Amino acid sequence: MRKLPLLLILIFFSLNPSAISQTLIGNNSLPNKLRVFIDGCDRRDGGCDMDFIRTEITAVDFYLDNQSADVFVLINNNRSGGGGRQYQLLFIGQQNIHAGRTDTLYVNNKQTDTDFEVREKLTRYIKLGLAPFVAKTTAGENIEINMKTGGGIQEDTLQETVDPWNYWVFNLGGDSNIEVEELSKQINFGGEIEINRITDEWKITVNGRIDERLRRTIQKVPRVDENGNPVLGEDGNQIIDEVENSFDVSEFGFSHQLVKSFSPQWSYGYDIAGRQNTRFNYQFQTSFRPGIEYNFFPESVQNSRFLRLNYGVEVRNNKYVEETISGVVKETRVLHSLRASLGLNQRWGNLEVGYRIRNYLDDFSSWSTGLNISAEVRVTGNFSFFMRVEGNYVKDQIYLASGDYTEQDILSGRVTLPSAYNIDSRFGFNYRFGSNLNNFVNRRFFGRANFVGND
Repeated sequence: MRKLPLLLILIFFSLNPSAISQTLIGNNSLPNKLRVFIDGCDRRDGGCDMDFIRTEITAVDFYLDNQSADVFVLINNNRSGGGGRQYQLLFIGQQNIHAGRTDTLYVNNKQTDTDFEVREKLTRYIKLGLAPFVAKTTAGENIEINMKTGGGIQEDTLQETVDPWNYWVFNLGGDSNIEVEELSKQINFGGEIEINRITDEWKITVNGRIDERLRRTIQKVPRVDENGNPVLGEDGNQIIDEVENSFDVSEFGFSHQLVKSFSPQWSYGYDIAGRQNTRFNYQFQTSFRPGIEYNFFPESVQNSRFLRLNYGVEVRNNKYVEETISGVVKETRVLHSLRASLGLNQRWGNLEVGYRIRNYLDDFSSWSTGLNISAEVRVTGNFSFFMRVEGNYVKDQIYLASGDYTEQDILSGRVTLPSAYNIDSRFGFNYRFGSNLNNFVNRRFFGRANFVGND
């Protein structure tokens, strides 16, 4: 009889080799953090919010490349018969000890549930689905039940994830615009490169852009003879000739920005920029702009909404192509601006609305105010489309060239005419490469227009 328990133990371990191997592996062989790729949150759905998910689940590393992830999470959703929505969460293990492991969860929501309620519930189920995978990592030893890393973790207990790119990200982008009228056609296209490094406390960006504008116009000119008399056709009417003109205008610029946060709601930084823009009469313009920003909501809850006030002072050095209406060819001016920014998550992606007012400190009659709206729709982890529309009421066109404008200047768009308002729109695509980690949520100083907007 004493041999029976021993025989049962031997039979159990012979039928469970995985249990033996897992026991022999030990905690020392477990990976540091789980690498996760989530697909499906970029669709038109306000309940699936990647910024919120990254903030609520800090026990894993989120990757932008599905091939590098240990677990692929696919989120599918459909409307249910009662008018609500059902999410299907597919958890697919891809690499290492997770390879071959799969699981599926379903999340049912009522028709009356708000995006906030759906987001909370969906994120909770993602935590539940990831829990068995996280349990086989070193990070699993130190997490709370809500899958946030505990505040009392010692630095030497859990090593930081090593990123070979050190969080540097490189973006290459391009955009185009075509305008066709009866007597003119214009094609705009441009390219941009951006390098940035974003963490919880620092934001560093370097940006360069070049734009090309090709414009063709047709002038209808009445035909006259050597004496200036009209030349008539067979029908007795004056002959009208069509004269075609082609113009090519190039613009380029660069900028560098550095931002440091010193509390959950306060941050400061500076921006350095330079540009050539003959349409605005700038042979070359350089600027330095320090600023400070206050967030009404802590950074940790700004995934679904934010409201910011940003104040900045800018020193501009302008060298003009032609003498301005003030009679100068170069000058240094100082201006300041105040901007309010509101951000919301819509079903189709991210939406941001900003309002700005600015004026020159040496002349308060030179001022402008404007409203801008921007949105971005991410097609894949590395490829996205974007759009931006801005409208301004302007009374500070200090760069306008003096003298009369020729007909060619006006037709070619090589000069800016006096105007009480301007509207600018841009759309295009963006392709990213570089660092694959996507853990940080930092949207402070989210654009140069925070300070001064467009001229």
